[in-house]
Amino acid sequence: MIKEIKKRIFWLIALQRKNALGRFLYSFSQSLSNALNNKINDSRLSGEFWFLENLNHYEIKVVLDVGANVGNWTEKLKEYNSDAIVHAFEPVPETFEKLRKNVVGLSGVYINQIALSDSEGELHFNYYPTASYLSSAFEHDLGKNGKKLEVQVITGDEYCRTHQIDQIDFLKIDTEGFESKVLMGFKSMFENGRIRLVQFEYGPMAIDSKYLLADFYEFFEDRGFQIGKIYPNWIDFRPYSKNMENFVLSNFVAVRKDLQEILIHKND
Repeated sequence: MIKEIKKRIFWLIALQRKNALGRFLYSFSQSLSNALNNKINDSRLSGEFWFLENLNHYEIKVVLDVGANVGNWTEKLKEYNSDAIVHAFEPVPETFEKLRKNVVGLSGVYINQIALSDSEGELHFNYYPTASYLSSAFEHDLGKNGKKLEVQVITGDEYCRTHQIDQIDFLKIDTEGFESKVLMGFKSMFENGRIRLVQFEYGPMAIDSKYLLADFYEFFEDRGFQIGKIYPNWIDFRPYSKNMENFVLSNFVAVRKDLQEILIHKND
């Protein structure tokens, strides 16, 4: 019965696609799909800020915010964890200046006008003044409005050595497709079990980076982490399946399996 209903709905939308009813049904189904997949670029609604608020009895001492943009995430983290030390990274000069102004009144926040990668040197970077949060090593659809920059890059391992960081309690990465390079730069920290919790973004830029959700799963599972997708009031931990490879903009969390008790509202 349900299968037959699905078929009828499919044909109704497919055959009516060009008229008003079809356009309405298509738009409605897209909105429904976005809601079910939590496709929204708003930290207040996506579950990112909920996640920060609801870390369960987890003492956060050292945080790295990689791809800090103007500092909204860092500000919210400090609201819930005022004693945390945050090292924020934003390579674009104009965006970095906004970050500096936004966090100037926060204690324990160290800002760095550099990018993190899997090697040291310089990186070709695309900056989008009208949408700085989309700035990336990869070109975006906003390319005609972008600026080309050369930014300095170092590895996370080198930064930790230089700043005598022995453990990262929370590593947040939002680098518009460059997440895999950032992770590779923490090779030693991961090998020595010095990173406890990671939040990373997955979405359309995975097509450009050619680093799929499957690759994230392999990377983290090989290092003793479990992955879950962040929703507005829960975290959906589940094994990888190919139908998850949908390139929908989403935030995931990877937590060491021996530390899962720090998270709440996990799916059973």
